[in-house]
Amino acid sequence: MDQQFTASQVEHAVGSAQVTYLGTGAFGETWRVRVSEEDAAYKIIYRDDASLERLKREIESYRRVTSPNVVRLDNALLLSIVDKRLPTLVFEYIDGGDLSQAITKKTANSDELQELARGLLNGILALHSAELLHRDLKPANIALRGGDYTRPVILDLGLAKLMDVESITRYPQRVGTPMYMAPEQLRGERALKASDLWAVGVILYEAATGQHPFVTPNETITWDEFFERLKRDLSIPSHVPDVIADLITRSLSEQAYKRGTVAKAIDRLKGR
Repeated sequence: MDQQFTASQVEHAVGSAQVTYLGTGAFGETWRVRVSEEDAAYKIIYRDDASLERLKREIESYRRVTSPNVVRLDNALLLSIVDKRLPTLVFEYIDGGDLSQAITKKTANSDELQELARGLLNGILALHSAELLHRDLKPANIALRGGDYTRPVILDLGLAKLMDVESITRYPQRVGTPMYMAPEQLRGERALKASDLWAVGVILYEAATGQHPFVTPNETITWDEFFERLKRDLSIPSHVPDVIADLITRSLSEQAYKRGTVAKAIDRLKGR
């Protein structure tokens, strides 16, 4: 999806002369905005039919999540931009790029993998403890403070559900990025806490190897072929620490109940 707004349009909408385009995702585009000597990340949602009042109600749950591994969500507002009033979510700005960018430069070493896993699991536990699911975890949704593998921060906070106005009471809904969605999500079933663990398995495998565990770069396969591959034993490189290899293997179990819980995964990382 291409960028739709110019810097001058965003500057006019937010009342700031210091804005920088950060990127475009499934729901809109994100800008770094300097306000009162502080940076913020403004996610401008393309859908102008989203109810601001509903969004404000929904984000209250997310605002109660406090973790260094979960991005802080500060506000929801309407921006008047290019003759539209578009809902916009205001997050803390995290400098350092995202995990997808880091993986293209170098894969994580043993220590980095363990700290990356620890940070991701702690962030997910904070969300799950508030009875929230992310449902769209992927490298592009994980910021790295200072570009450091050991300081991951989960972004977007389940916006796949938040932005789908009709999904509040209607299931099943396929939301997420297919290559990181758990089998139950791909089948159109309700996402589970274990669905977020599946994504962690894929992400850690990519961070360790630079590749997806089931699909090679630029490969096109059918969903039937993809599900067949899930039944094969996964080959994990020997440089991956045993505790991380075990976490990846458990997390990528096709049956959700075999993945365990985030709390138990954290305990295993601690050697308990």
